[in-house]
Amino acid sequence: MRFVIIFCLLSLLASCGGPKTELLPGKLSADSVIPRDEMIRVLVDVHLIEASLVLQRNRGGNNPLLTQNYYQWLCGKYHMSHQRFRDNLNYYKMDSKNFSKMYQEVVKNLTDQAKKPGSPAEK
Repeated sequence: MRFVIIFCLLSLLASCGGPKTELLPGKLSADSVIPRDEMIRVLVDVHLIEASLVLQRNRGGNNPLLTQNYYQWLCGKYHMSHQRFRDNLNYYKMDSKNFSKMYQEVVKNLTDQAKKPGSPAEK
């Protein structure tokens, strides 16, 4: 489980080097920016979803409806659209130093969750 989480995190970080012009001025209004701490929680949930989907694919399952349901749940939990998530991800990626610090917190949160008694990583 830890390998899957680390692999997902590294994959996402490797894709973060795109041009900084992905988010044009005015595309993301100040009131649609997801606060930093909340964005960290969103990213933690994204990685938990992705880890679950990878495990299911490794077990021979590939259900696009399940993927859609997971992400609908995520968007509902944080009251955001998929587009708002992508825009905010691009917004935070523009400052790679800060984004790297955010991901350190994401990794710490995931690691702490994995250490909790009864977590799938402990079984």
